[in-house]
Amino acid sequence: MSAGPAASEIVPPSPGPAPAVADLGGVAVAAGVGLTAGLAVPLAWGAVPAVVIGFGAVLLVARRGPGAPDPAVIAGLPRARRIALAALILAPAIPIATVAARAIAGVVVAYPAALWAAAPALLAALVLPLGFLARRTWLQGPVLCAMVLGTFAAGAAGARFEAAGAHARGETWGGPILGIHPFQTTAIVIDGYGPFDLPINDYVEPDGSKGYGPAALAEALTRDLQKIAELQYAEHGPARAYQAFAAATVTAEELPEARERLDRPAEAPTEPRLHVTSGGVGRGSRVEFVCPGAPNNPRPRQPDPVMERMCPDKYSSEASAGLGLTGRWTGYTEALGQPRLSLARALGWPRERVYGELRAWAWIALGLVFVAACGPRGQAAAGLSRWGGATAAIAAVLSFMFLAPGLSVQVEAWSRPAGWEAPLALGPWVALLALGSGHAAIAVGPARASGGWRGLVARVLPIAAGTLGLAGSLAAATWWTPELTPPTDPAHALPLAGAIAGLGEALHRGSGLGIEVAEGIVAASALALLVGLLAALLGPVVRFAGSALGPRRPVLAARLALLAVIVPAALLVLSRMSAGAAALLAPAAAMAWMAGTGLALAVPGRRRWPAIAEHLLAAAIVVVAGRQALAAQANRTMWIALGVGVLITLAGLVLVPRVRSASDSATPEPRS
Repeated sequence: MSAGPAASEIVPPSPGPAPAVADLGGVAVAAGVGLTAGLAVPLAWGAVPAVVIGFGAVLLVARRGPGAPDPAVIAGLPRARRIALAALILAPAIPIATVAARAIAGVVVAYPAALWAAAPALLAALVLPLGFLARRTWLQGPVLCAMVLGTFAAGAAGARFEAAGAHARGETWGGPILGIHPFQTTAIVIDGYGPFDLPINDYVEPDGSKGYGPAALAEALTRDLQKIAELQYAEHGPARAYQAFAAATVTAEELPEARERLDRPAEAPTEPRLHVTSGGVGRGSRVEFVCPGAPNNPRPRQPDPVMERMCPDKYSSEASAGLGLTGRWTGYTEALGQPRLSLARALGWPRERVYGELRAWAWIALGLVFVAACGPRGQAAAGLSRWGGATAAIAAVLSFMFLAPGLSVQVEAWSRPAGWEAPLALGPWVALLALGSGHAAIAVGPARASGGWRGLVARVLPIAAGTLGLAGSLAAATWWTPELTPPTDPAHALPLAGAIAGLGEALHRGSGLGIEVAEGIVAASALALLVGLLAALLGPVVRFAGSALGPRRPVLAARLALLAVIVPAALLVLSRMSAGAAALLAPAAAMAWMAGTGLALAVPGRRRWPAIAEHLLAAAIVVVAGRQALAAQANRTMWIALGVGVLITLAGLVLVPRVRSASDSATPEPRS
């Protein structure tokens, strides 16, 4: 049986992108997968082991080349090898696509300003595939640079748009001010930072007859909040905490009386109350009044239902009741910051349905990229992947410019992992595994489109910048690895929200931009990179696997392969047992590396033994990563997923060529 089409049946490819532009597809895959797992080489063992292992991985990828074989070469392989190679490509694409979609959802929900990046995304999908750009390779680079700058500008504009919203800032209205004696205290938490005691050293009377009146009290509390910002957060940050207190406002308002008793007439039609507004914006913007005298505890404060706050000794030192600043007092109201662009708000969902909003956005991301991948020859998806890769590469160059001045490496040359770390875990090495994945090679295109080291420079830049930033700031280790576990309530962190906040803080300090603008730019860049990763997986990667499965009918095979990836990915979005496929990320990255070694074995005329050794090593890494993932989270879904992965890994050993004897070389075996 013939293994593939005849040479005359193979349609010559259309003019492709410039080699430097083609390399950006690989950047989107490598940096996108790395972003979801911490875009850096782990430094637990010290700087020297990290550099040695990282340089060794780059050498392995450079030896087999950054690109993929021509589809015509894959079509000439025996059927069993083609099926095994397609399985190695498609299987890890499912959990990686799920994680990318859920990360996109987390970015959009936590930072709605990132939605403004939809405009450059649409341009990338429509403009980059145009024929006149394909014929003018010199123009492709400037067009991509303009789109990346447009992405940054869109994030900044989206942040300003959100900050200008009428309900962007958290607010609290107190109950009626009844008055207090001197030297009583309340405490405040703004945007989750605090609590800070607010002692009041004089009388407070609603009519201002003695001590503070409502207006004077509001001015005094505003000065107190600004002083907290200067003393606690001005020098070391975080900048969002500084802004939350420095830009907070306290005003006294006359509001209608809150009737508590109906058996007596109202004393006055209005009552003075305090209105406190946070200086921060977004979902996390909130003003809370809590019990004073909180212990100095480094652990985060536990959620405290408003109506259950009861302070000890409230009649001797606690001023919240007399000032109306307690959830147990009539009229006390807390309003959280509301985004202007919100799917939940448009559909009327309550804030507690954050998991449903994340799930909806993940499906929307999968659906939109699916439409782009179904276009003519998947060119729209390829354009999105190059846009995402260009964003990552330019952001890495800019980060080098901001990090280089005054950078001091805080990591020792050799060190031992801390007692709570798992020194042999493969999860922290996902970014390095993604560097040589078969998905990145396929996204680059045929090997002729990229040459050796030059094709790897752009792919290495983001992980090098991330490692340098982590080495220069040990505090970044607390947020560098994103939290991907689906939140169960609004108090839990959204996927990638902490990492974007940390990167936004670094951009704010390095460039002087406002904290909201800096976070908007980072969020838009992260969204571009994640969309590029998802587009590369559902576009070029799936089409390549489809051509390997059905070389005679590649279009139909590509459609079926696309369905084989996107349907399980959409179902995994619902999976809590695999943490939305986050628990499968390390095994998937290891299998994607194995797919890369399988692609290298498919190219004739290369040195076999190094490629065979790397392929066998990759198979062992897949098994080890699977065992570690199962040990961390053992349930039915994980057993099924990892069992299928082991079977595909064993099938991938078929790609190892059989060494024939001298007697066999004269009469080769017929292909199956």
